[in-house]
Amino acid sequence: METTQFIEITAGSRGIQGHEVSLDDELRALLTAQVLVRDLGRRVAAHSSSPVRAALFARAAEDAHRTAAHMQLLAADSVRHTLAHELPETTFDEIAAIYQNPTKYLSGNADLPPDPRTVPTGRLVFKDTTDFLTGFLHIGYFEARERVRAIDRLLPGTDIHGVPMPPQFPTLAKDLADGAADPHAIGTAARKLEKLTPQISQLPDPGPARERFEGQVAESVRREDPRTTAKLLSGIQTTLDQGNKDISEEVLRSRCGFFFRGVMGGLGEFLLRTRPADTEAILAMFASTDNPRSNAGNRDGLLSQARGVSGHADTRGPARVRDEAVNTESNTTESNSGTTTESSTTESSKFPDFLVEPSTGEPLTDPETIRNLSLDADGIGNLLNLFNDNGTNIIGTAAQLSTLNATTYGVDGLTPPQRHLQGLINLIRSAGAPSSGKKTIGMPSPKTLIIATLDELRGLAKTNGITSRGHKLSAAELRQALCNGSVIPMIMNGKSRILDLGRDQRLFPDYMREAILAIYGGCIYPNCTVPAEHCEIDHFDEWESGGSTEINSGGPFCGNHHHAKHAGLITVVRDEDGLFSVILPKFLDPEQKPRRNTYWRSRPQNPPLF
Repeated sequence: METTQFIEITAGSRGIQGHEVSLDDELRALLTAQVLVRDLGRRVAAHSSSPVRAALFARAAEDAHRTAAHMQLLAADSVRHTLAHELPETTFDEIAAIYQNPTKYLSGNADLPPDPRTVPTGRLVFKDTTDFLTGFLHIGYFEARERVRAIDRLLPGTDIHGVPMPPQFPTLAKDLADGAADPHAIGTAARKLEKLTPQISQLPDPGPARERFEGQVAESVRREDPRTTAKLLSGIQTTLDQGNKDISEEVLRSRCGFFFRGVMGGLGEFLLRTRPADTEAILAMFASTDNPRSNAGNRDGLLSQARGVSGHADTRGPARVRDEAVNTESNTTESNSGTTTESSTTESSKFPDFLVEPSTGEPLTDPETIRNLSLDADGIGNLLNLFNDNGTNIIGTAAQLSTLNATTYGVDGLTPPQRHLQGLINLIRSAGAPSSGKKTIGMPSPKTLIIATLDELRGLAKTNGITSRGHKLSAAELRQALCNGSVIPMIMNGKSRILDLGRDQRLFPDYMREAILAIYGGCIYPNCTVPAEHCEIDHFDEWESGGSTEINSGGPFCGNHHHAKHAGLITVVRDEDGLFSVILPKFLDPEQKPRRNTYWRSRPQNPPLF
């Protein structure tokens, strides 16, 4: 059956002589086909006991998945170029109601709401296409953002002058449209090829090279498993690195950054890439901490600070140790030259196990093997590039790298990486207390907030408090944090009364802001990922209507959702535990229940106010 015949059967002529197929007829046919595919899949799965038919069923289901993935991109493109995110809230409510119960619409007895005839005014429900996909389709923000970005990579379009433009990667785009490969693998390959574009553009003849690389990757996506394709992309990266003698500023800048990889095995994991000048600054810091004759490398001080993190707190606290080191250093002239780490450390130092070839016990030297060990999911850069500039090692020999990365403890009880880390942590903590009283441009003033109950402080609970970002602490870490001047403890369920400012002051002062942000963790809008540092504090009872400035009357919002609240798009209510929840628009939540943002806090982690 052809598509046109199916549409005619599904929509019919509507009793109109010479009726032409409309967009509504096509939508009705699409919704009907979705119901049929869903029902047929369940029927075949329930009735089939034949392995031959099961194999064909699996093939058909996979093709349906690939078709649906392509349709998702087409729909996102349609939303973007029609500016569907600018529709008013009432229209979204009507669309949601029709989709929930499409019977009248499918039979032709109900119509969709009309398109707006004027430019929207006032506060928009969704600020852009990504926001629309996230809210209206109930998908994650990063998934929505990736769909929008994939439109230009894998769909044809037009430029700002209305001139038709092909997709950025036409071969992969055709495979996606034809269902020739897994959509996720195609999207991943296109994303990685896009990151390689600046380097490919530096080649003498970039056009054919771009086509050749895309063809190789597309063939791998169609025929091979994802790991083989990832290895191919890694090989292309290596080829480009070796072929480009002078890496462009754009490429270098795109690789730099401090990447947080998450908390794994109880440890925070980061990946740091820097330009040579910044690398030199970090290595200079390492040299200072490695010099036992300097205050920065004071062995007793560093050891006490490092042990404090693991449970043996220095009674002076890291902040006081830092201040004493600064005072001592101002009256002392010292030199880092001619001083190295202890010979016992150098002689026994070795590479970490994951950088050693198991068969020989020697350090890895193959660039491709080392690249595959990179924590970067996109495979850009490698562990050697942390200290390389266009293939030239700026540190020196492998022995010097071995010394820097040694896992053997020195006479001070620390390995060089532990000593370097402690120096970096001390620098970060010192930024929170500028001696001049004025903050420096580009220098953050980080503060750590610890949320704990009285029972946790007394050691009577099984838990030991959490940080403002939801990381659980050990008993030793809690004790150490309370000794640290840069840590602010928030004690909940105690007998102390929370102070308020009543009507004397409209804006929330810093100490109230810190308490409110510690309670909620970030924006209170459900699934919003904007962190506490970027939030504004909103009065539950509006200040203009007699509301007061007090901790139990403030809730954090990002700028976007703060405006949505004042525009009447969302409603804030207080739960039984005294904390705030949000009632979403009806088209987003037909049940109209108070919802809590669990991205930052789960309910057990939210300390009650009352």
